[in-house]
Amino acid sequence: MFFKFEVIDNFMKEHDFNELCSLKLNDVDNKEKKIYHNRIFKNGTIESSCIKNETIKRLHNNYHSKAIDLLRKYAPEKEKLYEYSDFHIVIAGKDHSFPIHSDTQNKLLSGVVYLSPKNKFKKKNFSSNKKEKKNIKWKKNRALFFSRTQNSFHSYESDGVSNRITLIYNLMTTNIREVCKIEKNSYFLFLIKQKLNKILLKYFNFNI
Repeated sequence: MFFKFEVIDNFMKEHDFNELCSLKLNDVDNKEKKIYHNRIFKNGTIESSCIKNETIKRLHNNYHSKAIDLLRKYAPEKEKLYEYSDFHIVIAGKDHSFPIHSDTQNKLLSGVVYLSPKNKFKKKNFSSNKKEKKNIKWKKNRALFFSRTQNSFHSYESDGVSNRITLIYNLMTTNIREVCKIEKNSYFLFLIKQKLNKILLKYFNFNI
């Protein structure tokens, strides 16, 4: 059984999409990735590393209502926990791969928008037993959204030819204890898993 997700083509307006595709980013090694952190808080405070403040504000104004509607659709009980939005830009080298994972509890709504190149990449969504998978075909300006659960297993990888550049658009919270309560998970086990995964990912490219 697969977790619920939504694919939206032509998610961003053409001007917004083209501006993000034109960002000047440093190159990365073939197996590495770099995350450019950008976010906007409910009170309007902006933190940026590669996107202009006015652009982040415009992106928030243009797409926040869509993202909130998706959160209400897939996890309405989490809407009250919303605190800020991530607009991270991620560049992954041509041989980079990220292992199967379910996303961290601070992500109320997880979203990825494909920026470049034109095609060839796939994002893999897995069933709850991780044995079956669905490939989400890469298409520029295609967005994939879901609200994490214990079984929202997915992974991604580059194609061995080109760097993979995406916009990571997440609705976020810092209230992990309340998220665990809503998901009926142990907060104590979350803390243990978080520490273990940092070690496993760093040395073995693996998550639990």
